Amino acid sequence: MTNLDMKAAANNEPPVPRIISEAPLLFSLNHSLALIDRSFGIDRIIADSGDEFVDSYYRQSLPGYSRLYNPWQCMHLPLHDGTLSESEAFFAQASEVARHLHDRPGQRVLELGCGLGANSLHLAGRLPHVSFVGTDLMDQHVQRASAKGRALPNLSFRQASFEDLPEDLGQFDAIFGIETLCYANDPGPVARLIARHLRPGGHVILFDAHRKPGFEGFPTDLVTATKLYEITTAVARGFHDEGRWQQAFAAAGLEVTAAEDVTEQTLAGLTQLHSRATKAFTQRKWRLALKVMPRYFARNAVAGLVGYHVCFGDRTAPDTRLGPITYQKIVARKPAA
Repeated sequence: MTNLDMKAAANNEPPVPRIISEAPLLFSLNHSLALIDRSFGIDRIIADSGDEFVDSYYRQSLPGYSRLYNPWQCMHLPLHDGTLSESEAFFAQASEVARHLHDRPGQRVLELGCGLGANSLHLAGRLPHVSFVGTDLMDQHVQRASAKGRALPNLSFRQASFEDLPEDLGQFDAIFGIETLCYANDPGPVARLIARHLRPGGHVILFDAHRKPGFEGFPTDLVTATKLYEITTAVARGFHDEGRWQQAFAAAGLEVTAAEDVTEQTLAGLTQLHSRATKAFTQRKWRLALKVMPRYFARNAVAGLVGYHVCFGDRTAPDTRLGPITYQKIVARKPAA
């Protein structure tokens, strides 16, 4: 019986787990951690906690995102609701951004941490009456995205950090970040910067993973798996706590209009990544490849192996209550003048 089940029993409530589907795991969490320790050394990975290696991670991982992960070069999880095609699932977050736009001319949208530009490219092609600007810290990402977007007159890319956005970018009707604001040192200053670049009535849309309240009270193996997942996706300081961005947006004068747990929709993507990662740890040619791959690129296999567990626990039936991590959609609005 889990802590949640015991709490429900104490209140004379029947346990109602949020079981999504019967999705048998190839490896249990214990088995996954044993394989990771044998191949990489868990303590060696954990020792990178707090280090700054985002630039090195993305430089080394670029071949994977460019050729292996998905044909659109999206650098985030797909969101499946049971009705979407694979491409629709990868652009589900972008579709949410589009939902906050209107038909009036002159609208502008800013993407923070655009990576290889997949979301802005998708939206700019779909919404030719809206101007899009994608920013990313890495010049290599910006160059590649710009090359792909040459034919779109309503799209441009620029090298910039979301923690130091250039003033000459101006203001936008929507600003969005998909699995990028997890890298913020402090949500407070970033939220204030976003608010300054939003037009009155504009929205900020955030999709990201966050640590649940009471994170350190989860089972030790799940806490370890979460730290491994964070570090091997270059979030070496750990995901922000659930609720932290809502507080930051509110303090910046924005009205939080949505804070939705969409973890269930990551199930298909995380299960597929787990399945792919098992090959890296069990097939001889891939085990050998891991030994010669660049350090941070190889560690993506670790994230693939434990990502399912940190969101859905360690049972055959996935249960969002059991994972220490929640994947959220957060929307905030700047009050109209």
